[in-house]
Amino acid sequence: MKVMLVQMIRLIFIMTLGSSSLFGLNYNYWKMFKKNFISSQGRVIDRFNSNITHTESIGYGLFFSVSYGDRKTFDLIRKWLHNNIEVNKMGLYGWKWGKRDDGSWGMLDMNNATDGDMWIAYSLLLAYEKWNDVKYLGEAQKLISAIKKHTIIKVNGKYLLLPAQFGFVKKDHIKLNPSYTIPFIFEKFSIYDKDKLWKAFLLDSIDMFQNSAVGNLRIHPDWIKLDLKSNQYTYYENESIFGFDSIRVPLFLGYQYKITKRDYLKSILRGYIVLLKYIKKLNKYIFQIDFKNHRIRYKYPPYGFLAVYSYLYKLFHITPPPSIHRKIEEGIKNETNNYYSFSLLLFTDIFN
Repeated sequence: MKVMLVQMIRLIFIMTLGSSSLFGLNYNYWKMFKKNFISSQGRVIDRFNSNITHTESIGYGLFFSVSYGDRKTFDLIRKWLHNNIEVNKMGLYGWKWGKRDDGSWGMLDMNNATDGDMWIAYSLLLAYEKWNDVKYLGEAQKLISAIKKHTIIKVNGKYLLLPAQFGFVKKDHIKLNPSYTIPFIFEKFSIYDKDKLWKAFLLDSIDMFQNSAVGNLRIHPDWIKLDLKSNQYTYYENESIFGFDSIRVPLFLGYQYKITKRDYLKSILRGYIVLLKYIKKLNKYIFQIDFKNHRIRYKYPPYGFLAVYSYLYKLFHITPPPSIHRKIEEGIKNETNNYYSFSLLLFTDIFN
């Protein structure tokens, strides 16, 4: 019975990750990512950000490794994580490792980054399902328990995900990052941790996505806040931009829609569909939208942004601007140190 269950989970893993787990992946992209951003010791390096390593990059590296079926790299990154990133008193990973002022290398910040912890735990679950090694499961469950206990809070009747345990609960509001709330990750957690909290949190996350979208397009800024007096979501004054972080909202919700076909997801994504059509009509790519100052920044965004746009055009059956694929390939050749952009590219390759 146990063997049959494991086989079923592995089959579900293949199905939910998409047929690209077996066919259609661009392994050259993965080879380039490893060459440019993963050291021989397994450190995933953000070269665009002072060559630091953060738990986001580790989590992404683990996810990419398991998605491309590369167990050797997965275990190499995991070993580097265990040997170098310290766990804080709450059982969460300190988020930042790099070069200190005295020239030594080590931990720079012991506060966690919740999305990094999430991607690490999620990738460990996928690795368990793919390679049937229980040590991955044990590590994932321990981290999931800490995430649940220390980063999900209930405020004014709503479950919220803190971007980190410290620094985001203010006197009159809670600061939040919509791109950290990734439904398919929490749905996976709920399979291995049967707490009813996950279902309640996922229902409240729908409310968050629906009510934190701003502007005529109804899309999401990088950072939002929940006002504790009005119980309403608004954009965060000094970070009221759709851009660097929030490009991941349609990417992750788009993938969630692809694998579930839930109508409410398409409703949340409707503003992004309008945005895609607007970009195509103008034949000008949007890099940032500043909601506070009512400004749109037109330029060729980093190629990872274009890869997300391309993915969404395909997902919603809209013919993309003719230049988009050429611009992506040019960016890959010319921006070899842009870890984040390449990560977005790999997500779209895996999700396709």
